[in-house]
Amino acid sequence: MLRHALRRLLWTLPTLVGVSIITFLFLSFVPDPTEDPAIARALTPSELAALRRERFLDLPRFVNLAPRDVHVRALAAVEEIAADGPGAAHAAEELTRLGGAALPHVLPALDALAPEPRVRVALALAPIGERMGLSGIADAYNPTRAVAFWTRFWGDRGIEFKSPAVRSAALRLARYGSASRAAELRELDTFVLDHVLGALERPYDSASIDRARALTDIAASVTERSDRILPGEDLEAARACVDRWLKFWAVYRSDYVVFAGASRIAAMATETRYGKWALAAVTMRFGAGNDGVPVLDELERRAPVTLGLVFGAILLAYAMAVPLGTLSAASRGRRLDLFIACTVLGLYAVPTAALAVLFVRAAGAGSGRILAPTFVLALGLVAAPTRQQRSAVASAVSSDYVRAAIGRGAGRGRAIVAHALRNALLPVATLAALEAPMALGGAFVVERVFGLAGLGEATLHAVQTRDIAWLMALAIFAAGFAAIGVIATDLAYVLVDPRLRPAILARRGTS
Repeated sequence: MLRHALRRLLWTLPTLVGVSIITFLFLSFVPDPTEDPAIARALTPSELAALRRERFLDLPRFVNLAPRDVHVRALAAVEEIAADGPGAAHAAEELTRLGGAALPHVLPALDALAPEPRVRVALALAPIGERMGLSGIADAYNPTRAVAFWTRFWGDRGIEFKSPAVRSAALRLARYGSASRAAELRELDTFVLDHVLGALERPYDSASIDRARALTDIAASVTERSDRILPGEDLEAARACVDRWLKFWAVYRSDYVVFAGASRIAAMATETRYGKWALAAVTMRFGAGNDGVPVLDELERRAPVTLGLVFGAILLAYAMAVPLGTLSAASRGRRLDLFIACTVLGLYAVPTAALAVLFVRAAGAGSGRILAPTFVLALGLVAAPTRQQRSAVASAVSSDYVRAAIGRGAGRGRAIVAHALRNALLPVATLAALEAPMALGGAFVVERVFGLAGLGEATLHAVQTRDIAWLMALAIFAAGFAAIGVIATDLAYVLVDPRLRPAILARRGTS
């Protein structure tokens, strides 16, 4: 039976992938908040474009046949600057932002330009040289010397723009630290970002904080982003800084790397909205929400409240439903049966929100903390299993083996409890396995009324702000719990009636 459960668990992995694709497809059609006229008026065009890019709205959903890397972006900027059109100033800013990562693509292309466009492009590179701290930088701003300055620079130092050497230097800096190594990396500007941020890990002690500080200092210098781990900051602040850099890299990595060969084929999938989410889910704790907090951290903080509420309510509801359903079946056609049916039907008909509000007004929001909301949610869940238990017991009571037990002298009550009840529990166990997703919506309402910091509040906020990372993580975890519930149902079947074990194991070929 253990092997069967493990096999079913393995099959949940492709199921979860399928669920994530379908869920992401539907979420991708949710209206984009950046299209809201109020938001569009409050932001400048560049800020609006940055917001769209940070949410990957500039990418296709699942397949990107033409991923843009630093080579494409740099040559596009060079072409715009050379043409000296209306977008030349913006192209010059873009070239400055790309920085040293663009130099291996721009400098060899200078010779192919006419003299005047060549000078314009060389002058546009001057801010990069100043950020790199190059000697004789005044020549880079001189129209008569700028081309010669960059030609001389590339002839002398072009060999340093090689990935293996930079990767080795970044790893040595992360392990041992050195002011001279840091200075060497800064001189290569954004060309080092792929290796510097690739070596960046979330710190876990004081030594790892120092390593992360050295790497983020270089990243901040070459990108001119004022986001550093300051001396004396604690572990939590250091992790928050690293998370921001990793989120930045997830968004802007394609601006500083080249896609060639296998990496270009991979980029067709990774440089998409779904690919960005999947990569963040695997490498960055399900990515960061719109508030910058890692989704998995927030789930770990809020999930125990909601899961305790949901599963506690299910256990309580079924603990009440089984005896109520059995008692109702044993007294069919009598007043007790009618009373139980009316009671559970009334609890089912009254909205959970109304029950929660009535309870809060009667007993106070803080009474019992988790016990009170659990009881309120359980009242709304008790009707379905009670009805299922009544039907199952009533069917079992009319079966031959129960009538035979009564004919042999067993009392009606004993025959129901000893013989009918065990078989009647099977359909109720099936219903219980499907109860958690249905109870989740009621749990969100109860959390809001009782002021509990569970998943409900964060989910409502995620819907309002279109936080795809949070909604996707919630869908994956809900699907995972549903799959675990199905496996738990199989185990419950075997515990209730061991005779079902061969039939359950026979399904392994079609699981």
